Amino acid sequence: MEWALTFAAFVIGSVFGYVGHSVLSRNSKDKSQNKQLEQTQLELSQYKQEVSDHCDDHDKQLAELTNLITKVNQKWSTSASVLTATPPSTVASEAEAIDNHSASIDSAHPRST
Repeated sequence: MEWALTFAAFVIGSVFGYVGHSVLSRNSKDKSQNKQLEQTQLELSQYKQEVSDHCDDHDKQLAELTNLITKVNQKWSTSASVLTATPPSTVASEAEAIDNHSASIDSAHPRST
């Protein structure tokens, strides 16, 4: 009977030990999972901030590029208007210069027919 009480105490102790171990391991698992969750949330918020900063920088660069392209287009437009709009006196003097140059070439070389 002494063996029976010892065996019963061993079984009851084993059951209590298993239950206690299960409860404690769940608590430690929950704690480690909570720590992992907090760490992951922190990493995610840092990544979101990095992406947001990158997008802000990209937007600034795009705005600068747009501004530069606008300036280039304005300069091209100004240059084109200056080059295409010649004063009438300049056009007449250029035509005379071409005619005088042609006449001097014609008089210098006799025509062979």
